[in-house]
Amino acid sequence: MYVRLILLFTYIITINTQTGSFPDCKSGPLSTFPICDQSLPSRVRAADVVSRMTTAEKITQLVTTAAAIPRLGLPKFEWWSEALHGVAYSPGVAFGGDLPAASSFPMPINLGATFNLSLVHRIASIISNEARAFNNEGRAGLVFFTPNINIFRDPRWGRGQETPGEDPFLTSQYVYTLINGLQRGDDERYLKIAADCKHYAAYDLEDWNGTDRYHFDARVSDQDLIETYMPPFETCIRDAKVASIMCSYNAVNGVPSCANKFILETIARESYHLDGFVVSDCGAVSTIMNAHHYTSTVEDTVAVALHAGTDLNCGDFYSKNTQTALDKKTIVEADIDQALQRTFNVLVRLGYFDPPEQQPYRKLSKNDVDTEEARQLSLEAAQQSIVLLKNTNKALPFDINGLQNKKIALIGPTANATGLMQGNYFGNAPFLISPLLGFELITQSHSINISYAMGCKITDGDESGFAAAIELAKSSDIVIFFGGIDQSVESEGHDRTSIALPDVQLRLIEQLEKVVRTPLHVVIMSGSSLDLSYVSDSNECASLIWMGYAGQSGGLALANVMFGIYNPGGRLPITIYPESYVNAVSMFDMQMRPSSTNPGRTYKFYTGKAIFEFGDGLSYTTFDYSWSNDSLVSKFSIESLMKNNYNEKNVVGHPYRVNITNTGMVAGDDVVLAYVIPPQITFNDQTPPLKKLFGFERVHLNVHESTEVFFPFNMQSLLTVAHDGSKWLEPGFYKILIGKQHIHTIHLQGKPTRWS
Repeated sequence: MYVRLILLFTYIITINTQTGSFPDCKSGPLSTFPICDQSLPSRVRAADVVSRMTTAEKITQLVTTAAAIPRLGLPKFEWWSEALHGVAYSPGVAFGGDLPAASSFPMPINLGATFNLSLVHRIASIISNEARAFNNEGRAGLVFFTPNINIFRDPRWGRGQETPGEDPFLTSQYVYTLINGLQRGDDERYLKIAADCKHYAAYDLEDWNGTDRYHFDARVSDQDLIETYMPPFETCIRDAKVASIMCSYNAVNGVPSCANKFILETIARESYHLDGFVVSDCGAVSTIMNAHHYTSTVEDTVAVALHAGTDLNCGDFYSKNTQTALDKKTIVEADIDQALQRTFNVLVRLGYFDPPEQQPYRKLSKNDVDTEEARQLSLEAAQQSIVLLKNTNKALPFDINGLQNKKIALIGPTANATGLMQGNYFGNAPFLISPLLGFELITQSHSINISYAMGCKITDGDESGFAAAIELAKSSDIVIFFGGIDQSVESEGHDRTSIALPDVQLRLIEQLEKVVRTPLHVVIMSGSSLDLSYVSDSNECASLIWMGYAGQSGGLALANVMFGIYNPGGRLPITIYPESYVNAVSMFDMQMRPSSTNPGRTYKFYTGKAIFEFGDGLSYTTFDYSWSNDSLVSKFSIESLMKNNYNEKNVVGHPYRVNITNTGMVAGDDVVLAYVIPPQITFNDQTPPLKKLFGFERVHLNVHESTEVFFPFNMQSLLTVAHDGSKWLEPGFYKILIGKQHIHTIHLQGKPTRWS
């Protein structure tokens, strides 16, 4: 069985030379055929090239490592490249030669914490520039299996770090922006690269309590599918028009995703209008039979996958068994043709068959990789993603001029982290600035002593390093503890059983608190929730920062924040739960709403007390909100809304206008979050969300500067999803919150009415 774990070394693969990477439509074997006629629609061209293949040749094109077809002038093609937060190690990517490295931006969980869509778009544009440059040098493909847009529903999930967080609205906005930056550029005739939204659908378990992702059957109600798990994919497919999606290892309600005609055809193609192809997760076609036991023969397995709409097999199941399926008549050749027409249509849209001289993307080169713009953007993104969670008595920022001849101690297992800051799905970074190096860079022109002791490892209980760390702390004026977790704790293929801060780190913090001259500062690296209640509650801990996995410039970004060169403005894109949460609900329970065996998931439904809430984050300055809506309450008739035939995106009433003023002493960013609180009454035995996000905006304000932010409120934000997946307008009072301030109420009048 293929396991799609990305190993931390370069794949040894054969890469075609640049001159042999594309078909020759000028003088090659296909040059006189419709495939090379640019005046024809892409689908017609794709159908033409497929029609010229023999059956055996077609079968070789059904897998991600597609063989060359010399008689047609088609070179070998590798469909699997990666670029989650920068061009990354994968079968299609090879670092070396003129391209030894690629920009390594912060992980998506960090980008979620920025709440800055323009930043996301800029990053995506640079990633796609670098991806095309690698392709032009024969060092990457044209199709990149990114992004991961599954909802981070459970804090134990090892791959939540790959997502922008727990909220469907945030994730949907993120993916729309990201796909546009990846796939579109200056030349609208072509896709810049082909992106791939994964993992479709309801995938968020790796290996927990004896069940792994290959065997897991996600039992999901229609309500949760429509309300939580599907919206990011709907946006990715219907609105962003992604070129491909990836069906996941797990089953959904008893049917393996890659054999699930309902989610692939009925929803993705017919409802969301997918104009692209479906690729299996790597080995997921095989798991239909070998793990889920949904089929019992190879010919039936090929048939259910192809008929469901899985066009491309990451793995070799199709290449080994499709001929058998043809011989046994479980499929016909037209099934293969349909799959290949979809994949080759994307290749046509990528300009694969067109002359390079007419394509700007084919001119991107090594000069477009690791540019000064990319380096600055990586630093900016890391800074914007850092979340200040505690700052007692304004302990931060440090006054660099007041620390002359002072000693700062960096203690802990992540203080000198480098590769750890890249998270997973990473490439070879041009450089990696650890916190230790970042502090040294910031203070190098000042007489400040920066010292370091590891103290302990991430999880190893060995305390032999405590003594040196404690002695260093005793002699230091400021002590910063750097803790958290890494890919040995949370990763692809590995879920957690505990969300507590590792015991050895907590013990070291307790020892440091006893000897420090001034209260301790704590910095946490992680891609997920850790119970930080001890640090939050301790009077001996002055500040707490979450920095996620902040990429190549993470250490410098952190130093800039702690010395006040940059004012933090990040906000948590996840809920920080208490340690006991993992004992209250099974990872197998896909239900979002609370029940007798589930305290509820995410800020929308969690009924317990969070350590830190979704959206939490502090600044070194203060902001004041004011608003000027016409009235405090707006009344709407459900009947009139229905008669006016609103669609879900139509705006109800006027946009909410909020004035934000920086009332503090330094410039800074504010993340303005807009929520709606629906009527807290049970409808059809279904609990409504506690609140839900419907808008956000990040703004930068100088001291005493003001700006106005607009938040349209559309029908979708008023709709309630019932257990059967139907959408309703319900009467009652809907409160509008900006941050935590109630600014307006919408009063819906009438009877509960089904919308769709």
